[in-house]
Amino acid sequence: MLKETIALETLRQKIEKAEYDAGSSSDYLDYGRPDESQAMAARETIAKKMKEAELLKAELHTLIEQSPKGAIEEWVNWHKAVLEKILLEPEINSHTKTRANTARKTLVEWENVLTREREYVSINWHFLKDYKEKAGKEFKNSWWKF
Repeated sequence: MLKETIALETLRQKIEKAEYDAGSSSDYLDYGRPDESQAMAARETIAKKMKEAELLKAELHTLIEQSPKGAIEEWVNWHKAVLEKILLEPEINSHTKTRANTARKTLVEWENVLTREREYVSINWHFLKDYKEKAGKEFKNSWWKF
């Protein structure tokens, strides 16, 4: 795997983590019954994490612009291969049907990265949990090879 491919995915995962953290704090505000100081801390975390995600997305934009086409293709094709495998799974109940639909939508988003219509794709942590974990493990274990 190209070092630029690993850098692209590492940055994508950092964005995803920042957005997840902001979402968790938002859920805490909605459902956690925080007192005023806890609510203030949660709002500060949300603002901080959303700003972090925004800065990381700008960094991703620059990295995409500077990366060789082959790295972007390798990055997108890795994700597409995982999603295409998920789409081969039987759709036997509402959960598996929703999983397949989520995979189809995510696949389109990755195809849009190739055409430069989009730069960032988030992986659904509920319906595509195994895919999200695979990306984390695959790219975490790849960095040291360079």
